[in-house]
Amino acid sequence: MVELLSLHIGRFQRERADYERTLPPALLVFSPASAAMPPLDEDEEHHHFRTLTSVSTPMLGVGEPIVFPIIKNQENAFGRGITVGRTGNNDVVLDDGTVSRFHAWFQRETGGRFILTDAGSKNGSFVGGVRLTPRRPSPITDGTRLRFGQVEVTFYLASGFTKVLARRYGP
Repeated sequence: MVELLSLHIGRFQRERADYERTLPPALLVFSPASAAMPPLDEDEEHHHFRTLTSVSTPMLGVGEPIVFPIIKNQENAFGRGITVGRTGNNDVVLDDGTVSRFHAWFQRETGGRFILTDAGSKNGSFVGGVRLTPRRPSPITDGTRLRFGQVEVTFYLASGFTKVLARRYGP
């Protein structure tokens, strides 16, 4: 379920052990350019989500960072992985005109490693600023900047996300 970062921070601070047990294996964090909250990491330019074109402004959160769980929706029949796209039938929905209806997909390999594959999208998928070749899987690591069309997000494994929260918002 898509949630505001502030809700994650609140649960993390109140019930850290329970919070960590309920996190999905990986998450995406989107921080609009106008986010009132500071970015999750010190390197502001590289670890926050924003719409690069200014053509459209994400509506969710109205300026607050948003956390997208990377989990499979039971109603999504795509069997090769966790889909990303603009329309509601995707597992991760990024409602931006530069994101294709079916843009890309994540796969979790044995050992917990994740890979990202572009589905042949019009505006491309990027890992660390490098455009992916359509239908060629690319490994991704904790804290990597991803871009779908012009929507920039940061990929976190659950363990990396909680480390950032602890460093930034912990006791």
